Amino acid sequence: MTKNGGTMKKTGNRETALILLGIFIVGFFVFFTNNFYKSVWEKSGLEEAEETRNYDKQYEMIVGSGKNEFWQAVYESALEAAQEHDAYVQFHARDMGDGYDEIDYMEISIAAGADGIILEFNGEESLKAEINKAVEAGIPVITIMSDAPDSSRQSFVGPNDYQVGQAYGKQIAGLLDEKTKSVLVLMDSENGNFEKSQIYSQISTAVMEEDHGQKIDVKAESMTSDNKFDIEEVIRSIFQAPEGPPQILVCMDEITTECAYQAMIDFNMVGEIKIIGYYVSDTIQKAVEKGLIPVTSTLDTAKMGKNCVEALWEFEQEGRVNSYYNVELQFLTKEDIRDAMPTDSGEE
Repeated sequence: MTKNGGTMKKTGNRETALILLGIFIVGFFVFFTNNFYKSVWEKSGLEEAEETRNYDKQYEMIVGSGKNEFWQAVYESALEAAQEHDAYVQFHARDMGDGYDEIDYMEISIAAGADGIILEFNGEESLKAEINKAVEAGIPVITIMSDAPDSSRQSFVGPNDYQVGQAYGKQIAGLLDEKTKSVLVLMDSENGNFEKSQIYSQISTAVMEEDHGQKIDVKAESMTSDNKFDIEEVIRSIFQAPEGPPQILVCMDEITTECAYQAMIDFNMVGEIKIIGYYVSDTIQKAVEKGLIPVTSTLDTAKMGKNCVEALWEFEQEGRVNSYYNVELQFLTKEDIRDAMPTDSGEE
């Protein structure tokens, strides 16, 4: 009895030891796995992404091209302003490589029940219908840069076409000389027949008033592609045209400006073509500082992003909002660009 009892006791101790060992192994595995995935989570940045789920509201920003510095700066400003109201801004662009366009993003935002939408309107009637659909669903829409005044949108943030046309016209008039035979304006969106727009009308009027009988030819061409390679090809075809390139080339977006500048260098036409640029990326700033681009335009991106979010917030709180937040277009030359861009200049 004693021997069997001792055997049973040893067997029980062995089973207990195995159970404890099993518990230890499982505990160690769980601890190791938890720490491993926590490390992966933090390194991948998903921990920050998770934090966005805790915001009280979610806004969607939808634009055509998200690869340029201009829209990135506007988005950063909007995101910062939104966080002050416990809101988050999700950024979407047609050229982000996921196959979606503005209409797709609008439909997704509406289906998801977004708390507000900031939209760069591209002139399409079908997109205007999406704006109306969003508002009907109780989602306020703020248009930015390009407006849809005959839609149900709550507000527009940006410069109006009449002011833009006058501002560009003044700059072009200041660059005209006896060698100027043609001016070409390159647009940055799909706003229908550009030659019927306020911008083109004001530019044409300014040139006519200053051409002193030279009969300078003013034309416009639409740059509808989001692919930089396609834009480069269009620019190169302009520089290689049988009649020669225009003496003044007006660019209305950042990528087109940089492509035009590079083509001017490649074709050795510095001094023969005067480029009116758009925005102040590093490349454009350096070109202006060197005098290779005589002037470039700029907008207050911080003000634009903040105004969009404030418009959404005000509409939610008050049930109404200003229909228009004006953002003035400014032009920078070699003489004043360093003062206007102190941060970038300090990096030189």
